[in-house]
Amino acid sequence: MPHSRRLWIALLIVVLIALAVWLIPNWQSDDQSNDASANAGDDRSTAVSAIEAQRGDLEITVGALGTVRSLSSIDVYPRVEGELLTVDFEEGEHVEKGQRLATIDPRDYQAQLAAAQGQLVQDQAQLNSAREDLERYETLSQSQSISRQELEQQRQLVRQYEGAVSSDRADIESAQVQLDYTDITAPNAGIIGIRNVDPGNLVSSGDDAPIATLTQLDPISVVFSLPSQYVPALREQLTAGDSPSVSATTVGDERLEGQLTSIDSQIDTATGTVRLRARFDNAAERLYPRAFVDVRLTVDTLHDRVIVPAPAVQTGQDGLFVYVVGDDDTVTRHAVDVSASEDHRSALASGVSAGERVVVDGVDSLRDGAEVRVVSDALPGDASASATADEDADTQTPRDAS
Repeated sequence: MPHSRRLWIALLIVVLIALAVWLIPNWQSDDQSNDASANAGDDRSTAVSAIEAQRGDLEITVGALGTVRSLSSIDVYPRVEGELLTVDFEEGEHVEKGQRLATIDPRDYQAQLAAAQGQLVQDQAQLNSAREDLERYETLSQSQSISRQELEQQRQLVRQYEGAVSSDRADIESAQVQLDYTDITAPNAGIIGIRNVDPGNLVSSGDDAPIATLTQLDPISVVFSLPSQYVPALREQLTAGDSPSVSATTVGDERLEGQLTSIDSQIDTATGTVRLRARFDNAAERLYPRAFVDVRLTVDTLHDRVIVPAPAVQTGQDGLFVYVVGDDDTVTRHAVDVSASEDHRSALASGVSAGERVVVDGVDSLRDGAEVRVVSDALPGDASASATADEDADTQTPRDAS
Protein backbone atom coordinates (compact mmCIF):
# COMPACT_ATOMS: atom_id res chain seq x y z
CA MET A 1 0.00 0.00 0.00
CA PRO A 2 2.72 2.57 0.78
CA HIS A 3 4.45 1.66 -2.48
CA SER A 4 1.25 2.30 -4.51
CA ARG A 5 0.74 5.68 -2.78
CA ARG A 6 4.25 6.78 -3.67
CA LEU A 7 3.61 5.82 -7.30
CA TRP A 8 0.47 7.97 -7.47
CA ILE A 9 2.29 10.89 -5.88
CA ALA A 10 5.07 10.63 -8.49
CA LEU A 11 2.57 10.56 -11.35
CA LEU A 12 0.80 13.65 -9.93
CA ILE A 13 4.11 15.51 -9.75
CA VAL A 14 4.86 14.67 -13.41
CA VAL A 15 1.41 15.92 -14.49
CA LEU A 16 1.85 19.18 -12.59
CA ILE A 17 5.26 19.78 -14.17
CA ALA A 18 3.82 19.19 -17.66
CA LEU A 19 0.99 21.66 -17.00
CA ALA A 20 3.47 24.26 -15.83
CA VAL A 21 5.62 23.80 -18.93
CA TRP A 22 2.57 24.29 -21.19
CA LEU A 23 0.95 27.22 -19.36
CA ILE A 24 3.94 29.53 -18.78
CA PRO A 25 4.80 30.19 -22.55
CA ASN A 26 1.13 30.84 -23.33
CA TRP A 27 0.88 33.40 -20.51
CA GLN A 28 3.96 35.17 -21.94
CA SER A 29 2.51 35.08 -25.50
CA ASP A 30 -0.77 36.58 -24.26
CA ASP A 31 1.12 39.32 -22.43
CA GLN A 32 3.12 40.14 -25.59
CA SER A 33 -0.04 40.20 -27.70
CA ASN A 34 -1.72 42.49 -25.21
CA ASP A 35 1.33 44.77 -25.24
CA ALA A 36 1.40 44.86 -29.06
CA SER A 37 -2.30 45.62 -29.16
CA ALA A 38 -1.83 48.39 -26.64
CA ASN A 39 1.06 49.85 -28.62
CA ALA A 40 -0.89 49.63 -31.87
CA GLY A 41 -3.81 51.30 -30.20
CA ASP A 42 -1.56 54.20 -29.29
CA ASP A 43 -0.63 54.88 -32.99
CA ARG A 44 -3.90 55.39 -34.87
CA SER A 45 -2.34 57.22 -37.87
CA THR A 46 -2.46 55.83 -41.44
CA ALA A 47 0.73 55.32 -43.45
CA VAL A 48 0.57 57.13 -46.82
CA SER A 49 2.83 58.34 -49.61
CA ALA A 50 2.56 62.00 -50.58
CA ILE A 51 4.12 64.45 -53.02
CA GLU A 52 4.12 68.20 -53.44
CA ALA A 53 1.98 69.65 -56.21
CA GLN A 54 4.11 71.42 -58.82
CA ARG A 55 3.33 74.32 -61.14
CA GLY A 56 4.27 73.79 -64.78
CA ASP A 57 3.14 72.88 -68.28
CA LEU A 58 1.29 69.76 -69.39
CA GLU A 59 1.41 68.57 -72.99
CA ILE A 60 -1.78 66.95 -74.32
CA THR A 61 -1.03 64.22 -76.85
CA VAL A 62 -2.95 61.81 -79.04
CA GLY A 63 -1.71 58.53 -80.43
CA ALA A 64 -1.91 56.90 -83.85
CA LEU A 65 -0.29 54.23 -85.98
CA GLY A 66 2.01 55.75 -88.59
CA THR A 67 3.87 54.55 -91.67
CA VAL A 68 7.43 55.64 -92.37
CA ARG A 69 7.81 57.20 -95.80
CA SER A 70 10.84 58.59 -97.55
CA LEU A 71 10.78 62.23 -98.59
CA SER A 72 12.43 61.19 -101.85
CA SER A 73 12.23 57.72 -103.42
CA ILE A 74 13.47 57.56 -107.03
CA ASP A 75 13.36 54.65 -109.46
CA VAL A 76 16.54 54.90 -111.52
CA TYR A 77 15.67 54.11 -115.17
CA PRO A 78 17.97 54.39 -118.22
CA ARG A 79 17.19 57.38 -120.45
CA VAL A 80 18.77 55.90 -123.58
CA GLU A 81 19.03 52.48 -125.18
CA GLY A 82 22.21 50.47 -125.19
CA GLU A 83 24.26 47.75 -123.56
CA LEU A 84 24.79 48.13 -119.83
CA LEU A 85 28.57 48.11 -119.45
CA THR A 86 29.03 48.59 -115.68
CA VAL A 87 27.11 48.81 -112.43
CA ASP A 88 29.13 51.05 -110.12
CA PHE A 89 27.38 50.64 -106.78
CA GLU A 90 27.05 48.09 -104.00
CA GLU A 91 23.51 47.15 -103.12
CA GLY A 92 22.37 48.84 -99.93
CA GLU A 93 25.20 51.38 -99.80
CA HIS A 94 24.81 55.10 -99.20
CA VAL A 95 25.47 57.14 -102.35
CA GLU A 96 25.94 60.88 -102.76
CA LYS A 97 24.20 63.14 -105.23
CA GLY A 98 25.95 62.98 -108.63
CA GLN A 99 27.73 59.71 -107.87
CA ARG A 100 27.98 57.35 -110.88
CA LEU A 101 25.66 54.37 -110.62
CA ALA A 102 25.98 52.66 -114.02
CA THR A 103 27.33 53.13 -117.55
CA ILE A 104 25.68 52.39 -120.91
CA ASP A 105 27.82 51.82 -124.03
CA PRO A 106 28.40 55.43 -125.26
CA ARG A 107 30.00 54.78 -128.69
CA ASP A 108 26.88 55.23 -130.81
CA TYR A 109 26.07 58.51 -129.04
CA GLN A 110 29.65 59.73 -129.39
CA ALA A 111 29.36 59.14 -133.16
CA GLN A 112 26.08 61.07 -133.30
CA LEU A 113 27.70 63.98 -131.49
CA ALA A 114 30.68 63.95 -133.84
CA ALA A 115 28.36 63.96 -136.88
CA ALA A 116 26.41 66.93 -135.53
CA GLN A 117 29.65 68.80 -134.84
CA GLY A 118 30.86 68.10 -138.42
CA GLN A 119 27.61 69.35 -139.91
CA LEU A 120 27.99 72.54 -137.89
CA VAL A 121 31.49 73.15 -139.31
CA GLN A 122 30.18 72.66 -142.86
CA ASP A 123 27.22 74.98 -142.43
CA GLN A 124 29.34 77.64 -140.72
CA ALA A 125 31.74 77.61 -143.70
CA GLN A 126 28.85 78.07 -146.11
CA LEU A 127 27.47 80.86 -143.93
CA ASN A 128 30.78 82.68 -143.88
CA SER A 129 31.06 82.39 -147.68
CA ALA A 130 27.49 83.65 -148.15
CA ARG A 131 28.17 86.64 -145.90
CA GLU A 132 31.27 87.56 -147.91
CA ASP A 133 29.25 87.36 -151.15
CA LEU A 134 26.56 89.50 -149.56
CA GLU A 135 29.08 92.23 -148.78
CA ARG A 136 30.23 92.27 -152.43
CA TYR A 137 26.63 92.29 -153.67
CA GLU A 138 25.83 95.30 -151.49
CA THR A 139 28.84 97.18 -152.95
CA LEU A 140 27.84 96.34 -156.53
CA SER A 141 24.25 97.28 -155.78
CA GLN A 142 25.31 100.82 -154.89
CA SER A 143 26.80 101.24 -158.40
CA GLN A 144 23.76 99.42 -159.86
CA SER A 145 26.01 96.67 -161.28
CA ILE A 146 23.55 94.00 -160.08
CA SER A 147 19.83 93.98 -159.75
CA ARG A 148 18.05 94.44 -156.47
CA GLN A 149 16.55 90.95 -156.85
CA GLU A 150 20.02 89.32 -156.85
CA LEU A 151 20.90 91.24 -153.68
CA GLU A 152 17.74 90.01 -151.92
CA GLN A 153 18.39 86.42 -152.97
CA GLN A 154 21.87 86.61 -151.44
CA ARG A 155 20.44 87.96 -148.23
CA GLN A 156 17.97 85.09 -148.08
CA LEU A 157 20.81 82.63 -148.63
CA VAL A 158 22.67 84.07 -145.63
CA ARG A 159 19.56 83.72 -143.46
CA GLN A 160 19.18 80.12 -144.65
CA TYR A 161 22.70 79.25 -143.60
CA GLU A 162 22.23 81.04 -140.27
CA GLY A 163 19.20 78.83 -139.64
CA ALA A 164 21.18 75.73 -140.57
CA VAL A 165 23.94 76.71 -138.12
CA SER A 166 21.40 77.22 -135.32
CA SER A 167 19.86 73.82 -136.09
CA ASP A 168 23.29 72.19 -136.02
CA ARG A 169 24.03 73.66 -132.62
CA ALA A 170 20.74 72.30 -131.30
CA ASP A 171 21.60 68.87 -132.73
CA ILE A 172 24.94 69.02 -130.94
CA GLU A 173 23.23 69.86 -127.62
CA SER A 174 20.78 66.99 -128.11
CA ALA A 175 23.55 64.55 -128.98
CA GLN A 176 25.52 65.73 -125.95
CA VAL A 177 22.51 65.14 -123.70
CA GLN A 178 22.05 61.64 -125.11
CA LEU A 179 25.72 60.95 -124.54
CA ASP A 180 25.49 62.24 -120.96
CA TYR A 181 22.59 59.87 -120.32
CA THR A 182 24.91 56.93 -120.91
CA ASP A 183 26.55 57.88 -117.62
CA ILE A 184 23.82 57.22 -115.01
CA THR A 185 24.34 59.22 -111.82
CA ALA A 186 22.47 59.53 -108.52
CA PRO A 187 19.90 62.37 -108.67
CA ASN A 188 19.88 62.56 -104.88
CA ALA A 189 21.74 61.28 -101.85
CA GLY A 190 20.32 58.16 -100.23
CA ILE A 191 20.41 54.40 -99.94
CA ILE A 192 20.54 52.44 -103.19
CA GLY A 193 18.48 49.27 -103.26
CA ILE A 194 18.91 45.89 -104.90
CA ARG A 195 19.70 46.11 -108.62
CA ASN A 196 17.30 44.57 -111.14
CA VAL A 197 19.68 44.25 -114.12
CA ASP A 198 23.25 43.07 -114.59
CA PRO A 199 26.02 44.34 -116.90
CA GLY A 200 25.81 42.95 -120.44
CA ASN A 201 22.05 43.32 -120.74
CA LEU A 202 20.41 45.64 -123.24
CA VAL A 203 18.52 48.42 -121.44
CA SER A 204 16.22 51.21 -122.58
CA SER A 205 13.91 53.88 -121.23
CA GLY A 206 10.90 51.60 -121.78
CA ASP A 207 12.04 48.89 -119.34
CA ASP A 208 9.44 47.67 -116.86
CA ALA A 209 11.81 47.53 -113.90
CA PRO A 210 14.28 50.23 -112.88
CA ILE A 211 17.99 49.55 -112.57
CA ALA A 212 17.55 50.18 -108.82
CA THR A 213 15.61 52.40 -106.41
CA LEU A 214 17.29 55.27 -104.58
CA THR A 215 15.69 56.16 -101.25
CA GLN A 216 16.46 59.14 -99.03
CA LEU A 217 16.59 58.21 -95.34
CA ASP A 218 17.73 61.42 -93.67
CA PRO A 219 15.57 63.33 -93.08
CA ILE A 220 12.55 61.03 -93.31
CA SER A 221 8.83 61.37 -92.66
CA VAL A 222 6.00 59.51 -90.93
CA VAL A 223 2.45 59.67 -92.31
CA PHE A 224 -0.46 59.00 -89.95
CA SER A 225 -4.17 59.79 -89.58
CA LEU A 226 -6.12 61.54 -86.83
CA PRO A 227 -9.80 62.44 -86.38
CA SER A 228 -10.71 65.60 -88.25
CA GLN A 229 -11.66 67.39 -85.00
CA TYR A 230 -7.98 68.20 -84.46
CA VAL A 231 -7.53 69.97 -87.82
CA PRO A 232 -8.46 73.56 -86.78
CA ALA A 233 -6.11 73.64 -83.78
CA LEU A 234 -3.24 72.04 -85.68
CA ARG A 235 -3.64 74.34 -88.71
CA GLU A 236 -3.66 77.34 -86.41
CA GLN A 237 -0.36 76.22 -84.87
CA LEU A 238 1.25 75.55 -88.26
CA THR A 239 0.08 78.91 -89.62
CA ALA A 240 1.61 80.63 -86.58
CA GLY A 241 4.91 78.89 -87.30
CA ASP A 242 4.70 76.76 -84.16
CA SER A 243 5.16 73.21 -85.44
CA PRO A 244 3.66 70.68 -82.96
CA SER A 245 6.08 68.05 -81.72
CA VAL A 246 5.64 64.42 -82.75
CA SER A 247 7.28 61.34 -81.26
CA ALA A 248 7.67 57.98 -83.00
CA THR A 249 8.40 54.73 -81.17
CA THR A 250 10.18 52.06 -83.20
CA VAL A 251 9.89 48.29 -82.89
CA GLY A 252 12.84 48.32 -80.47
CA ASP A 253 11.01 50.84 -78.22
CA GLU A 254 13.39 53.60 -79.28
CA ARG A 255 11.67 56.98 -79.19
CA LEU A 256 12.50 59.63 -81.79
CA GLU A 257 11.36 63.26 -81.79
CA GLY A 258 10.17 65.16 -84.86
CA GLN A 259 7.94 68.02 -86.00
CA LEU A 260 4.56 68.12 -87.75
CA THR A 261 5.09 69.65 -91.20
CA SER A 262 1.85 69.31 -93.16
CA ILE A 263 -1.83 68.38 -93.09
CA ASP A 264 -3.63 66.83 -96.04
CA SER A 265 -5.90 69.08 -98.10
CA GLN A 266 -9.02 66.95 -97.60
CA ILE A 267 -10.73 64.71 -95.05
CA ASP A 268 -11.42 61.04 -95.75
CA THR A 269 -15.23 60.88 -95.66
CA ALA A 270 -15.20 57.10 -95.11
CA THR A 271 -13.29 57.34 -91.82
CA GLY A 272 -13.64 60.99 -90.80
CA THR A 273 -9.88 61.27 -90.48
CA VAL A 274 -7.20 63.43 -92.07
CA ARG A 275 -3.66 62.47 -93.00
CA LEU A 276 -0.70 64.28 -91.49
CA ARG A 277 3.04 64.18 -92.16
CA ALA A 278 5.79 64.63 -89.59
CA ARG A 279 9.48 65.05 -90.36
CA PHE A 280 12.29 63.37 -88.42
CA ASP A 281 16.06 63.64 -88.44
CA ASN A 282 17.26 60.11 -89.15
CA ALA A 283 21.05 60.23 -89.20
CA ALA A 284 21.24 56.89 -87.36
CA GLU A 285 18.68 55.42 -89.84
CA ARG A 286 16.43 54.08 -87.08
CA LEU A 287 13.36 54.77 -89.21
CA TYR A 288 13.07 52.72 -92.39
CA PRO A 289 10.57 53.27 -95.21
CA ARG A 290 7.24 51.43 -94.98
CA ALA A 291 7.80 50.41 -91.35
CA PHE A 292 4.96 50.88 -88.85
CA VAL A 293 5.59 53.04 -85.79
CA ASP A 294 3.55 54.27 -82.84
CA VAL A 295 3.07 58.02 -83.10
CA ARG A 296 2.14 60.57 -80.45
CA LEU A 297 1.31 64.12 -81.48
CA THR A 298 1.18 67.07 -79.08
CA VAL A 299 -2.14 68.71 -79.93
CA ASP A 300 -2.08 71.29 -77.14
CA THR A 301 0.00 72.49 -74.17
CA LEU A 302 -1.57 73.70 -70.92
CA HIS A 303 0.71 76.37 -69.48
CA ASP A 304 1.26 77.37 -65.83
CA ARG A 305 -1.04 74.78 -64.26
CA VAL A 306 -0.85 72.96 -60.92
CA ILE A 307 0.35 69.44 -61.74
CA VAL A 308 -0.26 66.42 -59.50
CA PRO A 309 0.17 62.66 -60.08
CA ALA A 310 -2.97 61.18 -61.58
CA PRO A 311 -3.40 58.58 -58.75
CA ALA A 312 -3.88 61.46 -56.30
CA VAL A 313 -7.20 62.41 -57.95
CA GLN A 314 -10.12 60.36 -56.60
CA THR A 315 -13.75 60.16 -57.65
CA GLY A 316 -16.48 60.68 -55.09
CA GLN A 317 -20.24 61.09 -55.13
CA ASP A 318 -19.87 64.86 -55.39
CA GLY A 319 -17.09 64.84 -57.99
CA LEU A 320 -13.31 64.71 -58.10
CA PHE A 321 -11.18 65.35 -55.02
CA VAL A 322 -7.72 64.92 -53.50
CA TYR A 323 -6.45 64.54 -49.95
CA VAL A 324 -4.06 67.32 -48.90
CA VAL A 325 -1.67 66.65 -46.00
CA GLY A 326 -1.58 69.57 -43.53
CA ASP A 327 1.22 70.70 -41.24
CA ASP A 328 -0.48 68.83 -38.36
CA ASP A 329 -0.25 65.52 -40.28
CA THR A 330 -3.99 65.36 -40.90
CA VAL A 331 -5.59 65.21 -44.33
CA THR A 332 -8.21 67.53 -45.75
CA ARG A 333 -10.43 66.61 -48.65
CA HIS A 334 -10.23 69.21 -51.46
CA ALA A 335 -12.61 69.23 -54.41
CA VAL A 336 -10.64 69.77 -57.64
CA ASP A 337 -11.30 70.67 -61.26
CA VAL A 338 -9.12 68.60 -63.62
CA SER A 339 -8.31 70.32 -66.91
CA ALA A 340 -6.62 67.29 -68.48
CA SER A 341 -4.62 64.18 -67.66
CA GLU A 342 -1.60 62.93 -69.55
CA ASP A 343 1.23 60.45 -68.87
CA HIS A 344 0.09 59.72 -65.27
CA ARG A 345 -0.14 63.45 -64.47
CA SER A 346 -3.19 65.67 -64.03
CA ALA A 347 -3.43 69.44 -64.51
CA LEU A 348 -5.71 71.09 -61.96
CA ALA A 349 -7.61 74.30 -62.64
CA SER A 350 -8.61 74.72 -58.98
CA GLY A 351 -8.61 73.06 -55.57
CA VAL A 352 -4.87 72.71 -54.86
CA SER A 353 -2.00 75.19 -54.73
CA ALA A 354 1.57 74.53 -55.76
CA GLY A 355 3.64 73.27 -52.81
CA GLU A 356 0.76 71.51 -51.03
CA ARG A 357 1.30 67.81 -50.41
CA VAL A 358 -1.26 65.46 -51.91
CA VAL A 359 -1.69 61.80 -51.00
CA VAL A 360 -0.85 59.41 -53.83
CA ASP A 361 -0.72 56.07 -51.98
CA GLY A 362 -2.90 54.77 -49.16
CA VAL A 363 -5.94 56.84 -50.14
CA ASP A 364 -8.49 54.04 -49.71
CA SER A 365 -8.36 54.04 -45.90
CA LEU A 366 -8.58 57.83 -45.47
CA ARG A 367 -11.38 60.19 -44.54
CA ASP A 368 -11.51 63.95 -44.06
CA GLY A 369 -9.50 64.93 -40.95
CA ALA A 370 -7.73 61.58 -40.59
CA GLU A 371 -4.30 61.46 -39.01
CA VAL A 372 -1.57 60.22 -41.38
CA ARG A 373 2.07 59.33 -41.27
CA VAL A 374 3.92 60.14 -44.50
CA VAL A 375 6.30 57.25 -45.06
CA SER A 376 7.42 58.22 -48.56
CA ASP A 377 7.63 61.33 -50.74
CA ALA A 378 8.36 59.25 -53.86
CA LEU A 379 6.44 59.60 -57.09
CA PRO A 380 3.58 57.16 -57.69
CA GLY A 381 4.70 54.01 -59.38
CA ASP A 382 7.67 53.62 -57.03
CA ALA A 383 7.22 49.97 -56.05
CA SER A 384 9.26 50.22 -52.86
CA ALA A 385 7.33 53.23 -51.60
CA SER A 386 3.99 51.59 -52.37
CA ALA A 387 5.06 48.37 -50.66
CA THR A 388 6.21 50.27 -47.56
CA ALA A 389 2.94 52.17 -47.33
CA ASP A 390 0.91 48.96 -47.78
CA GLU A 391 2.91 47.06 -45.15
CA ASP A 392 2.57 49.88 -42.65
CA ALA A 393 -1.14 50.17 -43.40
CA ASP A 394 -1.60 46.43 -42.71
CA THR A 395 -0.17 46.89 -39.19
CA GLN A 396 -2.59 49.71 -38.29
CA THR A 397 -5.46 49.19 -35.93
CA PRO A 398 -8.62 50.07 -37.89
CA ARG A 399 -10.34 53.29 -36.84
CA ASP A 400 -13.70 53.16 -35.21
CA ALA A 401 -16.29 53.72 -37.95
CA SER A 402 -17.99 56.21 -35.71
